[in-house]
Amino acid sequence: MYPERPVIASSWRRTERYGLSPSSRVDPEDVEPVDAASRLRRAADPVLSHLAASLDGAPYTVILADHDARLVDLRFGLPSARDEIEGLGVVIGSQFLESSTGTNSIATVFETRTGVAVHGEEHYLEAFRGLACYGLPILDPSTRRAAGVLDITCPQDHASSLLRPFLLRGVREIEARLLGDVRQARRGLLEAFDLASTRPDAAVIALGVDVVLTNDAAAELLQPADHAALRTLADEIQRARGRDWRCTFTLTSGREVDLEATVVDGGTLVRAELAHRRAPVPRQVRSATQWEAWPHAELARYRVDGTSVLVRGESGTGRRTVARELAGAASTELDGTTATVADVDAVPPDVATIVVTDVELLAPAAAVALERLARGHRLVLTAATGTLDPRTTALTARCPVHLELPTLRSRRDRIPALAAAMLAEAGPDLRFTPGALAVLAAQDWPGNLGELAAVVAHVARRRQAGDITDADLPRGHREPRAPVGGALRQAERDAVVDALRTCCGNKVQAADMLGISRNTLYRYIRQYRIGVSHNGTVEVAGPRPG
Repeated sequence: MYPERPVIASSWRRTERYGLSPSSRVDPEDVEPVDAASRLRRAADPVLSHLAASLDGAPYTVILADHDARLVDLRFGLPSARDEIEGLGVVIGSQFLESSTGTNSIATVFETRTGVAVHGEEHYLEAFRGLACYGLPILDPSTRRAAGVLDITCPQDHASSLLRPFLLRGVREIEARLLGDVRQARRGLLEAFDLASTRPDAAVIALGVDVVLTNDAAAELLQPADHAALRTLADEIQRARGRDWRCTFTLTSGREVDLEATVVDGGTLVRAELAHRRAPVPRQVRSATQWEAWPHAELARYRVDGTSVLVRGESGTGRRTVARELAGAASTELDGTTATVADVDAVPPDVATIVVTDVELLAPAAAVALERLARGHRLVLTAATGTLDPRTTALTARCPVHLELPTLRSRRDRIPALAAAMLAEAGPDLRFTPGALAVLAAQDWPGNLGELAAVVAHVARRRQAGDITDADLPRGHREPRAPVGGALRQAERDAVVDALRTCCGNKVQAADMLGISRNTLYRYIRQYRIGVSHNGTVEVAGPRPG
C-alpha cells in the first residue's frame, strides 16, 4: 500500500520500477572519490560548519549532495551519530538516487527538484524508516540549474517543523556564496584568457560557468554550433576531473583544428590551431550518414562492390537512410514488420539489391522465402541493437559487413552542428543560439536522430525568423541533462543494457555474459538507472536534469 502523500506515493512507484525492494540496503562499497575543491564544497564549507555548530549536542546530521546526488560532505551534531548513519550506507562518495536508495530527502529532492520531507515509514527502504529527513535543492544563481541538495536527518522522534526554515537559511547562504565564487572565478578565467591570447594568431576560447570569451582569431574561426560543441567537450573534461586534453576536431565549416584544453580556475581554456593535413571541405549535415562513423566514400565502395551489409543501431539512428544509400537505385525494399511470402515472391528478378528493414521482425515463412531468393541477390539489412532472432541468422550470415550506427548521446560534440543544419533546412532565417545548442547537446536523446528532428521541426513551426533560445525548445527539452560521464561510462551502460536485453532480463546470465560478478552487475544497474521488469523488459531511465 502506498503512502498517502502524493509526492511520496509517486516516489515509491518510481522506485518499484527500478526493481528495488524495501529490504534492499545501500551498498557501502558503491562510492567514488569526490572533489574537495569543487565550487559547491568551497561555497558550502563555512555554512555547514555554522549549521553543525548550531546543532552541536543534538542527534542531527547535515548532509550535502552535489548535482549528481553524490554525497560530498557530512556533519554530525553528535559524534555517536556517525557510526549509525554510515552503517546505513550514508557515506561520502555514495550516490543517492531513487533507483538505488528509494524514497528519501536527497534522492527524491534530486528527482523532483523541490523541497521534500520524508518521515519514518514514508522511506521506501526499511533501513531508513527510523529516520526523519528534510531536503532542499540548491540552485546555482548564475545558471538557475540544480547545484546540489542540502539535507538534515535525525531520528524520527526528533523531527521538527522548525528544521525546514533552518535548512532554508543554509541553502540561501550557500547560493549567495556560489554567486560570489562565480564572480571570483570569472576574474581567474579572464586572467588565464588574457595570458593565452598574447599571440595574435592563436584562437583562444575561455568557457566558464555562464560566460564564453573568444579573441578575434577564435571569433573568425568558430560558428555558434562550434561554441556549443566545445562547451560539451569542456564539460566532459570537468566531470572527469582532468586537467589537460588534446584532440582533433572538425568545425561546422569543415575545417579541422587541433584543440588543446586546460582546466583553469573558473572554467576551461581552449586553444585551437588549424590542422593543415588536408584542404578544408565544407560540411553540411543533411542526413544520418553525414554525422556517423562511416563516410560516404566507404558506403559507396560497398555499393559498387556489391557487398551485403547489415546495418544495426538503436531506434532513430538512421538505419533506413544508411541502408538506402548502401543499396542505390537498382534495389527494392521490404518492411520486415509487414512483409509476407507473397511480397518476397513479387520481388522483380532483375533487381540487384534487396533491402529488408527490421529484419529481426520478419515472419518465419517470409524469412525462409527470402533466404531462397537471396542466393541470387545482394542484401542490405537493418536491425535494432541487441540479439537477432535465430530465424534470421541465415540471412544476416550472408552479410560480411556489419555497421553499428552510433547513438546521439555517444557523439554529443556533433549534436550542435547537426541541429543547426536541420534548422537551416527547415527555415533559412532561423538559427539556434549557442545556449540553445548547448542544451540540445546535453540531452540524452533516447530517440536519437528521429527525436532531434522532431524537436527541430517543432521550433521551426513556431518561429518564422530570428534566434531560437532554450526557452523556445519544447517542454521536456529545455533543461540540460548531465551526460552519463563520458565515452567510457556510456560504453559501460550500453554493454550492460545490451546484455540484459539479450538475456531477457536474467541478471545471472547477463553477469556471466559480461564476465562480471552479480554484485558488480547490480551496482551498474543502480548507477546507470536501468530498470528490469518482471517480464524481462529492460528500460533505461537515463541521466536526470542537472
